Amino acid sequence: MVGAELRKAASPNKAFLSVLALLGLVLVYTSVGLWLFIKGFLLTRHELSGINECAETVERHWTLPGPPESFDDASLLNWAETVLDPRVGKGECRLAPTHKKAVVLIIDALRYDFVAPLPPTTEEDSTGWTPNPYYHNILSLPAELTAKHGSPAYATQKGPSSFLAHFAADPPTTTLQRLKGLTTGTLPTFIEAGANFGSAGTGIGQVNEDNWIAQFKRSILTSSSTQDRAGLVFAGDDTWSTVFPNLFDAETTWTYDSFNVEDLDTVDRGVESKLLLFLQQNHPDRQVGVHDSWRLLVGHTLGVDHVGHRFGASHSKMKVKLEEMQLLLKNITDAVDEETLVVVMGDHGMDERGDHGGDAELEIGAGLWMYSKGGFGSVGRRVEDRLDPAEYISTPEVEAILPSRIPFSPLPSPPYPSQGHRSVPQIDLVPTISILLGLPIPYNNLGSIIPDLFPHPDTRLLALRITATQMRSYLTAYSQKSPDLAAFKPEFDALWLDAVRADAELAQLLAKTPSAKNQVTIEAAWRKAAQAYHRFNRVSLVRAREVWAQFDMVRIAVGLVVLVLALTTAWVIRDGALNGLVAALPNTDTDAAGDNSKVEQVRPSQTTEELYTVVKRSISRPMLTGSVVGAVLHFATLLPLPLAVATLLKPLTLLDSVLAGASIASQLCLLIQHFPRSISHRKDDDEASTTPATTKLLASSGWLILLIHSAIFASNSFLVFEDRFVLLSLTTLLLIRGLLLLGASPNAHTKTRALMHTLLALGLTRVAAYPRVCREEQAPHCTSTFFASSPSNAASALNSPYTIALAYILAYLLPSFIARFLRGSKSFVGIAPAFFDWVVRPTLMSGAGYWALDWASVLPAVERSGWGATLEWVKGWVAVVDLVVLAGVAMAFWIFAPLCLDIRREPATQEEEKEKVRILGYANSFGSSFVLLVGLVVGVLWVVTQPSGQLALGCVWLCGMLTVELGDAERDVLVLHRQRLALASATSTTSIPDQGAQPSTTTASISTRIHLSSAEIATFALLGYLCFFGTGHQATFPSIQWRLAFLTSPTLAYPLSPLLVALNSFGHLTVLPPLFTVLALLWNTSPLPRGSGTRMTLPRKILAALLTLALYNGVLLLSTTALSGLVFRRHLMLFKVWTPRVMLASIASIGGQTAGMAVTLAAWQVANKVNAIFGSEFA
Repeated sequence: MVGAELRKAASPNKAFLSVLALLGLVLVYTSVGLWLFIKGFLLTRHELSGINECAETVERHWTLPGPPESFDDASLLNWAETVLDPRVGKGECRLAPTHKKAVVLIIDALRYDFVAPLPPTTEEDSTGWTPNPYYHNILSLPAELTAKHGSPAYATQKGPSSFLAHFAADPPTTTLQRLKGLTTGTLPTFIEAGANFGSAGTGIGQVNEDNWIAQFKRSILTSSSTQDRAGLVFAGDDTWSTVFPNLFDAETTWTYDSFNVEDLDTVDRGVESKLLLFLQQNHPDRQVGVHDSWRLLVGHTLGVDHVGHRFGASHSKMKVKLEEMQLLLKNITDAVDEETLVVVMGDHGMDERGDHGGDAELEIGAGLWMYSKGGFGSVGRRVEDRLDPAEYISTPEVEAILPSRIPFSPLPSPPYPSQGHRSVPQIDLVPTISILLGLPIPYNNLGSIIPDLFPHPDTRLLALRITATQMRSYLTAYSQKSPDLAAFKPEFDALWLDAVRADAELAQLLAKTPSAKNQVTIEAAWRKAAQAYHRFNRVSLVRAREVWAQFDMVRIAVGLVVLVLALTTAWVIRDGALNGLVAALPNTDTDAAGDNSKVEQVRPSQTTEELYTVVKRSISRPMLTGSVVGAVLHFATLLPLPLAVATLLKPLTLLDSVLAGASIASQLCLLIQHFPRSISHRKDDDEASTTPATTKLLASSGWLILLIHSAIFASNSFLVFEDRFVLLSLTTLLLIRGLLLLGASPNAHTKTRALMHTLLALGLTRVAAYPRVCREEQAPHCTSTFFASSPSNAASALNSPYTIALAYILAYLLPSFIARFLRGSKSFVGIAPAFFDWVVRPTLMSGAGYWALDWASVLPAVERSGWGATLEWVKGWVAVVDLVVLAGVAMAFWIFAPLCLDIRREPATQEEEKEKVRILGYANSFGSSFVLLVGLVVGVLWVVTQPSGQLALGCVWLCGMLTVELGDAERDVLVLHRQRLALASATSTTSIPDQGAQPSTTTASISTRIHLSSAEIATFALLGYLCFFGTGHQATFPSIQWRLAFLTSPTLAYPLSPLLVALNSFGHLTVLPPLFTVLALLWNTSPLPRGSGTRMTLPRKILAALLTLALYNGVLLLSTTALSGLVFRRHLMLFKVWTPRVMLASIASIGGQTAGMAVTLAAWQVANKVNAIFGSEFA
């Protein structure tokens, strides 16, 4: 015994390394399954590299060729493919240009109602609708010129014309994807939203497809062999340098940082100063030969977008910015000549908080204005025949799938017309501007022309025919590369044949002698042909939208199989941590001679090292075999195989096959050996009989909550209100735990303590749930409370000064509140007081102070005083210092700091007694040290969280500590219950003379078999979700708080800026639950000193608890992926509701497991400190 006391305590390294290895294994399996699923679920569109090369000479008076000899299907198709095809026949592929030059101005986030005309005053007054004073009728020039000159469709003579419309963007409504659509005419895919953060030179987000700007450049350089520059000028958003590197002339390209939402003016000033040099003849800096040889001017301003992100739409700065845009447009329209086309548009809209990215009405509702002093070509033939152009080419069938007029909620009816607002898809700009500039339509275009800009029916039909022919060629080429559109081929063929037949009928009428012609019949045939081509164009677009993210069911299925097996693997390893996995392991018994037997015996594993050994043996060889089988199956696709087999194998790449084979084979072998026992395992009779009904109920309630949580994703109505489900579930769980603990507590003191902790936790939960950002689908049953209310009662992006003040007060008080928990365990000693007073409190107050400076820096009085820039500089450094102190200095200090202990010497009361030594904090040596780390992590999350979210975060931290105390009390009650039963059993046993005395059951031996209940784990998981929603987030793109990217700097900095946004968006959800879980295990856990003869089972408990948490997130991940990929993949709301939730579940699962491993490292460090001081050993 003396030797055991003197020997050096074994290091905890092997035990914790085994925990990390097993957690890492589950993480790898989950990642592989998710990766395979995502590759099948979120496919990107196939990009075709073809270029529409039109070498035909433009005929200004082109006439329709003669009709085919027969009108049977084969003859019609032959006529279309020979006579009408511009490549081999007489068909046209472009028209004579109506304009030689173009000025394109993108006003980022220009919503349609920002430029829409106001209704008559009488109607406005009679309906009670009033314009918003911050953005309605401010940028009024487009509406004024449209009212003055009229639409091109109704022009009676050549002259100024103007067209204003709602400009419908395809989601995702991020700038980079919109620029692709506006130049190529293609549709984006959902997953491409992430490419919005690509940067120039990386190739991410670069357009490699045919586009009208490249066509324009090619046309200019081809027409002039002596010209070495095309005269393409750009100024504005640097996203263009990502999308189109080297497309514009290098010496006339000026780009500006697009992500600095704090800067409202730099980009706009740059666009104005550069473009007006080329437009204004009397500009003082204009140089002859430099500024007069341009053909295309492109400007992209960002002020409107940045005001929206920074302050919301309803703010005085929005009015100022729109007034600036009004002046810029006035200067442009005054300066252009009759040969210049002016296009002003928004790339997307914004909601009232200034957010965008999704497919909400306000996010996709941009504005479009096209203006020309010289008009848009030939006018119509007769005034009385001029129908509305959209009505002229449309049919009820087309209007049903893609209406030309839509309602727009900011401009309701009445006072606006009941038929709605003129609306065109954004990609319609591509063929329209191409034809107006005399260019071939880009190869991959799916847009149709804007008919209002082609007033003459002849020109309109020509443009529609050219567009349809190009689209037909693209669809044919695409079908050879991908089966995505195969299901719609019969429909496409039938519509194309209808269009060709209508065209042939028109050709037949036109071929008649003048005396036999009937003009009314010809006009009807003209319109019928236009309608047929337009119907083909629109149906093709709608069908392509339906498959914009086609599914690979093989990858989806394989991914789901791996995810299911990953969950069962986590379950088996968790059972091994709780009860051990049975395998042949070394015999730990000692023979009579004192030597350890080297003979192996079949028994359950007892330590994490043995558990790791068992798992490693089970998966190593199958993993290698599976990877080889996967590779063989992949290469087998090169051989002639049955169609069914080839269909299953060909979608998988070599990497897919190897990963899937290795994962499935190794998991199956592990499960075959150990899963049956894990699900049929029953506790031994002693333990089962000593577990009270309350503990069994707690063990079941957490799993029940999980099942309900995973089931709500089967309904989009429940899914969109997940924030309320989380609040209800968490409240219910806390209430159940509180009532059970209240009933099981042995005395009045513990009952009172349980009651107070439960009530406080319930109250804090309600407060944490109060800050919220409502998603679009929750209207009208939700009111956003996260930001300050604006004077117009519209949503705002500003923080309330009252909330900032409350956050600052809470930042001061929080360390004192947490210190009370440490005082309760007599562990607020050692370094703890100084750490909370000089690290945690100052950093929390700095984090709150940052947002106070942020609010003050934009106050009108501060800006007038000239102190605004200084405050902006100061707040940036406050954030930098705060993060450096927390993530650098304080974290390093915590790693090397001693435990929170204090040694007190008490003098002897009598002469024969020795001096007594008391170690304060010993009973909570683990928890007190770990809670300091929790303070550091909360401090980092605090500074990247806006004030309302800081209130929620503070409440969640306090609620987490209260639930830790509840769990500790629950385990104390269970230990006490088992001790009483053990004592009663021992008493009854010793009263029987024939029975030998049984050893007594100590508190330590009982507590080693007690793990966290599923109710505790579910509580921590739900607290993570509560904090996610309470910090202003939803499972939607618009709720991402992009301005956090500029927390430390006014410019975008990689990788810090994306990391800050990720911490703000997902840090609370992924980091807090594992922190609270491990804290609950360490809280009030006393070290077992050297010589006690018992090894602490803390690593096993950590492994079991973190795997239970991984199971919670993993089940939610499996539910969302399975429902999205198998059940709702054709649902109308798939990409609006389920897909973002899949992405959130993926982050929660992968991020949560990764954070769990990091938290395990922290617990390992605490264990090292305890091992060094007390000699505790770990199993």
